[in-house]
Amino acid sequence: MLKGYMYNISSILMMGIGPLIAKFGLQTISASTAAFINACTIIIACYIWGLLLKRPVRFYVSKDMTILSCCNVMGVLLMYVSLSLLSPVQIGFLGRFYTVFAVLLSFFMLKEKISKMEWMLVLVAVGGTFMFIAPKDSGSLSIIGIICAIMYTFFFALCNVLVKQRMEKGVHSNSILFTNSIWTGALLGIYMLISPSGWQITPSGVAFTTIASLMTGFLGTLFLYEALKRIRFSIANIMRASSPVLLAVVSFPFFPVELTPLNIIGAGILLASIMLIGIVDFKGRRVDKGIQ
Repeated sequence: MLKGYMYNISSILMMGIGPLIAKFGLQTISASTAAFINACTIIIACYIWGLLLKRPVRFYVSKDMTILSCCNVMGVLLMYVSLSLLSPVQIGFLGRFYTVFAVLLSFFMLKEKISKMEWMLVLVAVGGTFMFIAPKDSGSLSIIGIICAIMYTFFFALCNVLVKQRMEKGVHSNSILFTNSIWTGALLGIYMLISPSGWQITPSGVAFTTIASLMTGFLGTLFLYEALKRIRFSIANIMRASSPVLLAVVSFPFFPVELTPLNIIGAGILLASIMLIGIVDFKGRRVDKGIQ
């Protein structure tokens, strides 16, 4: 289980820094182009990683994988649209709606048991998140960007619930990511052919988007899938609520956001609640093993 926590922390680090790099790429290319580059980068990375592991990737054809891929397409596209309209810091904290969706979906779809203490800490973490994101002046916020940011978190949470179910059936994580990305790239390719105005390519935009894709789409996602093999879906995703603080720290020099006392208090509450959730889950698992 400790290995699961390490994978999850590594994923959080990748996911926390990647959006900043992606934002630089979106200065010169469109959201749909960035999403397509993201899918192509992950496909190539998964193929190479499979060769290095001497476990070639497989393309899975099933109803479950098709649904999963459609959710991923919507999530990726909405994520890049929201990134083009909002700052990385705003995206990071609006993206914490993912935690709410992840906990609810794990409870209703995966039938995971969540203790009263964990529910309370979830509410505290969400409250801390909203305190941190509370803007001094909301006039500059894009309503469309906010809606896209919230919706992409739902599709990613649903996508990861479906991944968790597939992982329990013994499907290798690299092949899931490979299959998912091929479907994503194909559907985005069709969308871009229908709407050719979305094609905007510059060397710097492609470079930044490729690096961000390797960090978030490949390494960050692969680490998450490995973590999901070892720890509960709800706990893995609640811990990820700390990523906006990391994103805020690394983004501040490039996209400065004035922090109010309420924002700072919210960040402290968020981090403390996330740490407590991990401690409660870890101790609970040890007790359960002791009883068995």
